[in-house]
Amino acid sequence: MGRLNVNISKVLATQGGKQAVLLIDDSAIARKTLSRTLEYYGFEVFAADAGIAGLKLFLEKQREIAIVILDMVLEDVPGEAILAKLQKLDPEVKVIVCTESASTEFKQTGQKVAGVLRKPIATDRLLKVIHLALMGPSEGRQLSGR
Repeated sequence: MGRLNVNISKVLATQGGKQAVLLIDDSAIARKTLSRTLEYYGFEVFAADAGIAGLKLFLEKQREIAIVILDMVLEDVPGEAILAKLQKLDPEVKVIVCTESASTEFKQTGQKVAGVLRKPIATDRLLKVIHLALMGPSEGRQLSGR
């Protein structure tokens, strides 16, 4: 698999200031690592350690949240159920799902997502998927040189 062509300065320039990300992951290590990475690149991060806590946080901060990063394997509730609830609460919500399985497996569930990240998550891939989700695929293709 080739390296993604990401110009970090262009990605950051398109963010328009601090965008808020809701991170829902029951792994403390994953939450800490992703939170620090996202904060380093200028995002505000709201982190939840479980699906139900993530939904509560989404309801509290919905107006501020630009995107949700959702781990599909959670201890309290299946990620698919959380995704469905998020989409019911806000049909326009942008959700990037994290999975340890192949992304094609996830696409078979029929739920629409803004992106899929496979664990372990590389920083350049994380930023690229967030950028594509926030800016749309046509803008992202220009940045990647396609």
